[in-house]
Amino acid sequence: MEFLHQPEWHDFVEHLQALFGSRVVCLGLQGSYRRGEATPTSDLDVVLILDVLRMEDLRAYRRCVERSPLSDKLCGFVSGKAELLAWPRADLFQFYHDTQPLVGTLDWLRERIQPSDILEAVRVGAANLYHAVCHSYLFEDRQTNLPELYKSPFFILQAKTYRETGEYFSSRQVLWQHVSPADRKILEMCVDRKTLFSGPLSELALSDAYSQLLTWCQELLRWCELEKNG
Repeated sequence: MEFLHQPEWHDFVEHLQALFGSRVVCLGLQGSYRRGEATPTSDLDVVLILDVLRMEDLRAYRRCVERSPLSDKLCGFVSGKAELLAWPRADLFQFYHDTQPLVGTLDWLRERIQPSDILEAVRVGAANLYHAVCHSYLFEDRQTNLPELYKSPFFILQAKTYRETGEYFSSRQVLWQHVSPADRKILEMCVDRKTLFSGPLSELALSDAYSQLLTWCQELLRWCELEKNG
């Protein structure tokens, strides 16, 4: 991650450490920069876990963000440790594996994530995407929403593949090698979504894109039921 050696990022991390000191349980990076897939327009997804999170901490963090040259790129997750320990464990699977700790650790979360939580991560992801596909097709701008809809399968497939193999694949390129042909087709659309959906689509092309996602979600939910009962 060459970006981590840039002075603006180094200064931001130093400021956070000076601001919160020994209260930092974990300071890390998520998203495209963590995966090595960032583009010039990518956000910087920062994770900050404190011993306890108070409103004054949010105010202080906001001031730190506003003063940083990276303010237009910064986003991410902040929490107190107790809240994260009480977080839905299906969410913790993705959170734990997608975070690269730079200061501190998240190892204390790992033992809380059970195989059933990973299956639930797949189920919830598929159900949420299923609903989003239907809602977008019926009530929203179908073309505009497609790139975001086709972003979700990557994260769902990370959980599904982990459930099947016990390995977490951070990048789309590596994950592609370990999924089924049907899942691979969806993942290819996920990787190329900004190019595929950059121009106007015909009614037929729109229907095909939505149909592909809808069918995939239906099959994935059936897979979850088989896994649960098998």
